Formats: sequence, C-alpha cells, structure tokens
Amino acid sequence: MCMIDDSDGSVTTLSASDPIAKKRHRCLECFRDILPGEQYHVDRYVSDGEFSNHKTCAHCMVARAWLQAECGGWLYCGVEEDVRDHVTSGYTYPVGVYRLAVGMARKWRTPRGKLLPIPTLPQTTHARVAA
Repeated sequence: MCMIDDSDGSVTTLSASDPIAKKRHRCLECFRDILPGEQYHVDRYVSDGEFSNHKTCAHCMVARAWLQAECGGWLYCGVEEDVRDHVTSGYTYPVGVYRLAVGMARKWRTPRGKLLPIPTLPQTTHARVAA
C-alpha cells in the first residue's frame, strides 16, 4: 500500500532548507500557493541524472513526515496520493490521517478560503500497536 515500496530509490539529495517565502511559490504536493511570509521546505536533488527543486508547504511536510514514520519513506509529488490511498484502503487510521487527506484535497483551506493551521503529526499504526 505504501508507494515507497515500489520505488527504485534513485534520488540523491543535494541540499535541503526551510526558507521563509519572499514571493509566491507553488507546493508540489497540494499545489496551493505558498504566500510571502510562510515557511516552506526546499529539496534540491538529482534523479535519473536530472537536477530538480521540490518545494513543499509546511502543512504537507506533516503529511510527508507521517508517511516517513508509517511507511519508511515517501515519493516526491506523491504524498497526497499516498495519504489518500491509505485512508481509502479500508484500514482504520487515526482521525489525524483523515484530516491530512482532507486538508491536502482542499489545499489546506476552509470552505471560506481561510488557511488552516499546520496540522499535528498523527500517530502511526506502529505506535498504536506498541501502545
């Protein structure tokens, strides 16, 4: 079920940073605009011999962190799909995981357009089993 299971792992990370936006950027996970003043994450990497930049909003970084803890990794541009696949799999996950899926689908906005707060990291199924 985890998309990382089918990955060839051919990404070499060159650098990572968490700057504050000075201009609009696009999150490559939920595709919302990252507005000036928001902190976001940038990975610079080489995959299949090509250099790439990948910008991720702080909200989607929580989803990425959950996939890292739950599955052992995540795929660039695949976080939303992977979280959605988890919550529609028929397995019962903590409510926070469903909130990640809904938040990403709505580009982290309320129905009236207000930006939602950065979510808290949901528990993994591993943590629930250990408890």
